Amino acid sequence: MKRNIVLFVLLCLCLVLQGTLFQYLSIGGIKPDLVMLLVIYIALHQKPLVGLFYGFGCGLIVDMYLGRYIGLYAFILAVVALLVSFIQRKWYRENVILTMVLVFLLTFLGQLLMVLVAVTSGLQWSARNPFDTIMGISFYNCLLVPLTYPLIHRSFTQGILKSKDRYEQQR
Repeated sequence: MKRNIVLFVLLCLCLVLQGTLFQYLSIGGIKPDLVMLLVIYIALHQKPLVGLFYGFGCGLIVDMYLGRYIGLYAFILAVVALLVSFIQRKWYRENVILTMVLVFLLTFLGQLLMVLVAVTSGLQWSARNPFDTIMGISFYNCLLVPLTYPLIHRSFTQGILKSKDRYEQQR
């Protein structure tokens, strides 16, 4: 239960930082997608179904927070979490450089999927050049990995986010 509360607080922190601080740290109007970064981290450290659940849940919360298209971001983050779940068993999680590459690729695919779904659904898309925006967000997320991933990884392996075995939960 404590893990879920901490993950919810992290999600809220990502939403607040993305909407406040990173407005000022944007480069050419491009800012990182902190929620997607968090979902990638969660899916890397959880079982596939749990990662998918967190991806969909976080996306639904973001959809309700932004209030434009309910379900769009939930779908995108669920797909990203599903992609991570295919990779996670073969992934060397301690390597920050590999994680940077993974975050770049998954952010790129997630943002590309968002543009494709939005355009094919007839939704209004305000980006002048979607490819530049997608590359910028992917690169920005990639640059945040060395600052954020070691803390999150340590928390998932040794800290408050570490999942307990069934035996430990029954005590």
